[in-house]
Amino acid sequence: MIYLRNSISYFISFLCLITLISCDKELSENDIENYKKVMDVRLGHLGNALIMQGRLIESHNLNSFRADEDHFKEAEEIIKDHLEKLGRPNELKALPVPNVKKIKDLHSSIIESSELMISAVSTLEDQAWLGGSVGYAESALDKARFNFQNVIKVIYKPEEDVKPLREYKEYDVGDRPEDKGLN
Repeated sequence: MIYLRNSISYFISFLCLITLISCDKELSENDIENYKKVMDVRLGHLGNALIMQGRLIESHNLNSFRADEDHFKEAEEIIKDHLEKLGRPNELKALPVPNVKKIKDLHSSIIESSELMISAVSTLEDQAWLGGSVGYAESALDKARFNFQNVIKVIYKPEEDVKPLREYKEYDVGDRPEDKGLN
C-alpha cells in the first residue's frame, strides 16, 4: 500500500513538473525591447552581410573569372567586417539576452546564422580562387537568411512579409543596366 501511495505521489509530481515546463511564458514587449537593446545594431550588421554576400555570390555565378578583382576582394573584406561587428558565435553566446525560451531560440538561430555566414564567406573565397562551385556558400547563405528573417518577423513585426528578392531583372548578353536606362 505504501508503495502504491509513493508511486501515485511521484506520478502527480511528475505531471506537475511537466505542466510547469510546458507552460511557455508569453513573449512580452519588455523582453523584445531588452533583446533589441543588445542586438539591434548587431542585427543590422548581419542584414548587411547577408545582402552583400548574396550579391557577391550572384556576381560570382555570373562571371567567376572576375573573382580575383579588387572590388570582389573589397566586398569580401566588408562582409567580414560586418560579421566581426555582429560578433563571433562564442561572443554571441556570451551576450546577456532575456531569459525567455522564445528569445533564447531566436538568439540561437542568430548564432547559427553567424556560423553559417562565416562558413559561406570562407567557402566562396576558396572557391572563387579555384573556380569551383559555390553551392555550399549559397545554401549556407539561404539558411542564414531564413533564420535572420524569422528573427526580424518576431522582434520587429514588419507590416509586410519579409522575403528575399528572388526575381532579378534579366539582361541580354553584353547589356548593362545603364544601357537600358535603368540607372
